[in-house]
Amino acid sequence: MDSVRDIATLTALFFSLYFEIFMLITYLERRKILHERVRLPTDTHAGLPGVTIIVPCYNEENTLTKTVESLLNVDYPKDKLHILAINDGSTDDTALVLKKYIGHPQIKVINKENGGKHTVLNLGIARATTDFVGCLDADSYAKPDALIRLMRRFENPLVMAVVPSLHVSSAETLIQKMQLVEYVIGTFLRSILGELNALYVTPGPFSIFRKSVFETIGYYKQAHNTEDMEMALRMQSHGLMIASAHDAVVYTSSPRTPKTLYRQRVRWVSGFLNNVRDYRHMLFRFRYGHIGGFILPMMLLSTATVLFVVSMFAYDIFLITKETVFRFEALNTKIFELSHPIWNWFFFYTSPALFAGAAVFFVLLCFIIIGATLSKSNYRLTTFDIACYAFLYSLIAPFWIIRSLANVALRKQSAWR
Repeated sequence: MDSVRDIATLTALFFSLYFEIFMLITYLERRKILHERVRLPTDTHAGLPGVTIIVPCYNEENTLTKTVESLLNVDYPKDKLHILAINDGSTDDTALVLKKYIGHPQIKVINKENGGKHTVLNLGIARATTDFVGCLDADSYAKPDALIRLMRRFENPLVMAVVPSLHVSSAETLIQKMQLVEYVIGTFLRSILGELNALYVTPGPFSIFRKSVFETIGYYKQAHNTEDMEMALRMQSHGLMIASAHDAVVYTSSPRTPKTLYRQRVRWVSGFLNNVRDYRHMLFRFRYGHIGGFILPMMLLSTATVLFVVSMFAYDIFLITKETVFRFEALNTKIFELSHPIWNWFFFYTSPALFAGAAVFFVLLCFIIIGATLSKSNYRLTTFDIACYAFLYSLIAPFWIIRSLANVALRKQSAWR
C-alpha cells in the first residue's frame, strides 16, 4: 500500500511541478512583450471604435450605482460608449436605482422578467448597435483606463475577445485576504494562457467581444450557471482567439465568509467540470491548440490530485486514530503525554515527496510575485495575505472540489448563490 501511495504522490507532484514550470518558462519567453504591452499611444482616443457594455442586474441594489458610475467615468469617448442596464426581474429595489438613469444620453434602461443571466446578455447583444459588446457584472467596477486598454488589444484583427485583470475590491476578512492572493495568481495565469491562446473563461466582469462572434457561433445559452466558461470553450472549439489584458484592472466583490465562498466555488468548479464534459471532444487533441492538448487535461488532473491528497490525508487520520485507541485500550496509557522533544538531524524527514512539494510551493510563490508585478492594482500584497492563502486555501478548497465532483457525478445543478 505504501509503495503504491508513494508512486501516486510523486506522480501527482511531478505533473503539478511540470505544469508550473511550463507556465513559468512561457512567461520568461514572453515577459518582454507582456511588460511592454502596458504602454499606450500618446493619443489614446485615436481610432477607438464604438462599444456597448451590458450591465446585468438581479437584486444588486447595493452595488449597482457604483458599477454604473464607474462606467460613466471611464476614459473613453462618450459618444462611442453605450450602456445597457438590464433588470432581470429583481425582487429588491434594483428597478428603483435604475430609474434615476432613465433619460441619460449614454444609458438605456431595460426591465424584463427573470430569465437568467444568459437571457440578459442575449437581449443586450441583440440591442447593441456597435461592433463591440461587453459585460460588466453589477457587483464590479472598472478603473478609468481599463476599457481603453481592453480595446487596444483588438488592434490585432485576429483577436475576437479580450479578458481583463480581476481583483478583489476590498479585503476585510481573512477569506477575502486569501482571495486577494488567489486573484493575483489568476492575473499571472490568464496572462500566460492568453499568450498560449488557451483561455477557457471570459469572466462576466468586463470581458469584451467583437459582436461578429455571436453572429458566427451563436448567442449565450444556459450552461450549468457558468455561461462565461461555455462561451470561451465554444470560441476555442471554433478557433477564435481570446486575448488577455493584464493591465486592464477590474475590481469585483468577493465572498466575505467561508459559506458564501463555498457556494460560489462549488458553482464555478461544477460548471467547469460540466462544460469540459460537454466539450470533451477537445480533450487531448492538439488540433484545438494548447487548450485541448494540454491545459484542459492538466486542469482535470489537478482536480483528481486534490481528491487523491484528501483521501490519503483522511486515511492517515484514520490509521493514527485507530493506533492511538488500540494503544490506549491495550496498555491503558494516556492518549496524550507531554514530553520534551529531542532534536537530531539524523531523523530529519528528507523524502523526495517533501522536496517536490517544497518546489511546487516555491514556483507558486514565483507566480504570486510575477502576478503582483504584472498587475496594475492599487493594492499591494503583504506577507500576511500570502500566509492566509497558503493556510486557508489548502484547508477549505478540497471541500468545494469534492462537492463539485459529487454534483457532476449525480447530475445535480449547483445553486447560483
